[in-house]
Amino acid sequence: MHRDEFPRHLGEEDELPEDFGTRPGDTLAFGSGSYVRTLSAEEARQFTQQPHAAAPGRGPEATGPADKVMENRSTPRGLKRLLPAGWRRAAHEQVAAFEPPPPPVVVAPPARLTIELVPKTSWYNNVRALVDAPTWDRIRRQVYRQARYRCELCGGRGPEHPVECHEVWRYDDPTRMQKLVRMIALCPGCHQVKHCGLANLRGKGAQARVHLMRVNGWTARQADTYIEAVFRVWERRSQGPWTLDLAGLAPYVPDLELQAVQRRAARPPR
Repeated sequence: MHRDEFPRHLGEEDELPEDFGTRPGDTLAFGSGSYVRTLSAEEARQFTQQPHAAAPGRGPEATGPADKVMENRSTPRGLKRLLPAGWRRAAHEQVAAFEPPPPPVVVAPPARLTIELVPKTSWYNNVRALVDAPTWDRIRRQVYRQARYRCELCGGRGPEHPVECHEVWRYDDPTRMQKLVRMIALCPGCHQVKHCGLANLRGKGAQARVHLMRVNGWTARQADTYIEAVFRVWERRSQGPWTLDLAGLAPYVPDLELQAVQRRAARPPR
């Protein structure tokens, strides 16, 4: 028996003959050997009728116009000649089609109710801490009356007490100035959202999140994206001290009392 008639297993470094797959009786195994096929004489005859670029004395035949530039591609060898290039190209395109798309950008609509986190370096340095108890009671009652004992954001009232007094601050990051804008009346739910960090410490963060979503008409993803952005700003603002501007307290206290509060706020912390 001729040595080519024996079955032979190819190693990783072995190479198939140039005419393998075109001779009658050649056995082809695709993949891991799950599909094995032996060529018939008719199939081998069809393959041998195709021109072979590596045959001696023959050059590549032109398949298009004379002025067309031929592609500089190497001649497929062995089993690669039996696989059309389109199949290989389609396989690569199919793999690329399954790449996961980038996550969508979550955009929150304009907020009716916002979170106002006081920087850590300004904790306990507010109007309520700078005035005595009678002055604070006078200020908050004036705010309640002006709002007709309803929340100025959602129009609701609390179950135990209708509204609470909240200080609205504006932060100028370049100058590190914390300016009092005004005092407003809020229901307990909206007031809890304003101080969302304190609500988390008290175990009421989920309750504040639900109220934020309801008042603004947001989805859970929109609310979470907004909360994460607010806490990033809070971390940046908490890196240094802030100077208080209490001009917004003028509608609620006399001038002499306002000057006293401003001097008290300008004292360095102990």
